[in-house]
Amino acid sequence: MRAAVQDVSPFCYKRRVTQTGIPVFWYRAIQDVRHDGNCFFLAHEFFDALPVHQFQKTDQGWREVLVDVLPEKGSSQLRFVLAPGPTLTSQTLVPQGTSWNQIEVCPQGGAVVEHMSEAIAEHGGCALIVDYGEDVSKRHTLRAFKKHKLHDVLEDPGNADVTANVDFSYLRKATRGKVQSFGPVTQSSFLHQMGIDTRMKVLLENADSSQAEQLRSGYRMLTSAAEMGEKFKCFSLVQHGLPEPAAFR
Repeated sequence: MRAAVQDVSPFCYKRRVTQTGIPVFWYRAIQDVRHDGNCFFLAHEFFDALPVHQFQKTDQGWREVLVDVLPEKGSSQLRFVLAPGPTLTSQTLVPQGTSWNQIEVCPQGGAVVEHMSEAIAEHGGCALIVDYGEDVSKRHTLRAFKKHKLHDVLEDPGNADVTANVDFSYLRKATRGKVQSFGPVTQSSFLHQMGIDTRMKVLLENADSSQAEQLRSGYRMLTSAAEMGEKFKCFSLVQHGLPEPAAFR
């Protein structure tokens, strides 16, 4: 057994060994990972950090949202603008028959899922994806956070966390039928189906008052609709021939 971690930072291709002797490798691209047995992929808040293309429907057709600078002489302030005409991506990435006025597409995410699907189909295994998102992209969701607060996406680029909701229907299409896909279901539903309440009960039986409060706080954060329970979704890829995962029934 060995673990592979995809990391988009420049400090990649590292190797470590866990305390139990399992080698862990860091890779820049998932295509570089060698598969010589069953593949188990875990992607937690991975796809929401990948770049997206935004498109806006106009009277002249779909137009891509681009980044420009303010026209004032000497200005370096960035702004969003619509492309004056069709672009290669607006002609190739916008699904035919789309009824929404806005969509976001993440082709890099689709390429990652396609690779996962091929590896699972050939070698066996499964994938679990946990992320912000919706079953269908029908609005622009690109946003930035700095010091845990919403931040202008185009202000001080490179110094804020940029994210966009995952379109799970796009990931489903990217499998090209090579594997089964299940979900998305809410994180709350997933955790309850996986037995979080039973686990919580066991932990509380052996916790002091301070630990118990921390456990309850963490439980609320993970499962409450007002916090992460409904915002995060769980999505799975499974080899053909295997049953539907219990947490997705």
